[in-house]
Amino acid sequence: MSVLLPFYVFGGEQPDVEDAASEVEMAVEVDTNQSTKISDFQNALKSIPERKVPFIDNTNFDIFIEPEDFKPIDDGALNIEAVYPDFYQETSKYRSVMSYKVSLSQHFYTVVVTYWVGKYEMESTLINYDMQGNVIDHQLVAYDEIGKGQTITTSRISEHAITSQHSSWGLTKAIIEEEFVINQDGTIDKLESKNLNDTIDNDALVLYVLKEMDLAPLSVKTDLVVSKTNPETSHEVIVVIPEIVDEGEGYFELNSHIVIADDRSGKVTHQYFETSQTNGWYSDAIRLREINLDTAPYRVTHDIRAFGVRVRHAGTSRVTQYQSETLSLFIKTGDKLEKILDKYPVKTLNGQWDGECSGEFTETDSILMMSEQQSNGFNNIILKTKVKTITDNVSDDGECNSNEKTATKTTVLKYNGKEYK
Repeated sequence: MSVLLPFYVFGGEQPDVEDAASEVEMAVEVDTNQSTKISDFQNALKSIPERKVPFIDNTNFDIFIEPEDFKPIDDGALNIEAVYPDFYQETSKYRSVMSYKVSLSQHFYTVVVTYWVGKYEMESTLINYDMQGNVIDHQLVAYDEIGKGQTITTSRISEHAITSQHSSWGLTKAIIEEEFVINQDGTIDKLESKNLNDTIDNDALVLYVLKEMDLAPLSVKTDLVVSKTNPETSHEVIVVIPEIVDEGEGYFELNSHIVIADDRSGKVTHQYFETSQTNGWYSDAIRLREINLDTAPYRVTHDIRAFGVRVRHAGTSRVTQYQSETLSLFIKTGDKLEKILDKYPVKTLNGQWDGECSGEFTETDSILMMSEQQSNGFNNIILKTKVKTITDNVSDDGECNSNEKTATKTTVLKYNGKEYK
């Protein structure tokens, strides 16, 4: 039989057995409370529906009509007081009405909760939690108010980013757009803020066109929107609208809306639509840098003048150089726009170098001219293309030499009854 002998510290005082036991009990209690807290958090997560990114959160009072529209959450399990410090005060006006979770990372959890703040305000907040249910960071993603109706916030949430638009109405509508990055550790940092009224040309007309087409400004890549007066009809404005289909870190795909609108009424009179599957409007390792309107006099017949849309891509590698610019031509037919030239490459740059001196590059630049000769009733298009080849190498004496050769070629594009080839 073994006997448990008391432990003595030589040269010191004998420990108090009761104090030691109390400390053990307290440690067990803390551990038990922590385990219960984590368990409650996990259970709360299981009952919350999930949404797939990317999506737009435009939560507002209009979606809460019937009793079943209200789905309160377990505020304690989700540690809401860490987001709203006054949540449990006697004067608190918070009432949870909805929540959903988003899968953004394997290293943290994400939940968006919606609260009524009193009777007249509503806000939705994206909250990132660590694995134990502690709040890492949070960001307001939607806001609405009743009565005044002067302010609303909506957000596009993707895997690594939040784009929020804060709209307010005074004499005119103002939209402030803010960009946030969601870091790998779950923290959220603000990147930039801009006033869309200043950054979008002809912003009032563009916003009206978006409304008429039932496109939320957040569903559009606003920094790539372009507009230009139609030189053939001064009261018409051509607008290019890149609609976001998918996006991720350093990646996006865009549908294309090419429209003509009356600049007096904002009414869309002609439009063309193409999906991201065929239009080439994508950005990944090869970045979509710019979209421009080209209103040069592309007169395909005596009575019909086409306009162009140019799209520029560029690579991100230092040693493998790549750039391209394509041109598509459109004409009006009835109440639609018809594409008669499909993303023809008018500028290219390809080449590789060693990062110091040695390398070879080929650059092309094409100019379009309308011919008097016709095919199927449309004037032929003559392309004059300058081809430049640059070769860099290290000479015997260690100097970096560059050799440039230039050639010109001519191509004729003919209309086949549907498009130019």
